[in-house]
Amino acid sequence: MKTKSSIDIVQIKLAVSKELGLNLSKNTRNRSYVYGRAIYFKLCKEFSHATLFEIGKSVGREHASVIHGLNVFDMIAMYNDSIINVYTKLRDRLVKDNEESLKKYNEEIYYKIKYEKLLAEHEELIEKITKVSGVV
Repeated sequence: MKTKSSIDIVQIKLAVSKELGLNLSKNTRNRSYVYGRAIYFKLCKEFSHATLFEIGKSVGREHASVIHGLNVFDMIAMYNDSIINVYTKLRDRLVKDNEESLKKYNEEIYYKIKYEKLLAEHEELIEKITKVSGVV
């Protein structure tokens, strides 16, 4: 059976906690914690083979909170660039730190993430060229 990767949810939790300076297990509904947990849930679903129950338990929540957090992530991703930037930064770091593991366990996810990163870089370059050349 192929798993998504060998990245442990503990590794993901540490990365998110360190980046945001938050204890994701803290029992609070403060927006920064809710958004931090949403990023954590999204990364866990993307990279780990952990169940919703295991992901929730790791931060003192139920599986339903994980589902809600994933929905929260999808909503804030549309309107909050800073959250997307944090998520992208962490995702890229996890990919870089676990490149061989990701290739070994799930090449599809690995190359999908690499493709999305290249596509974003391409769009940035197009924007810069447009600004420099004055073409609207």
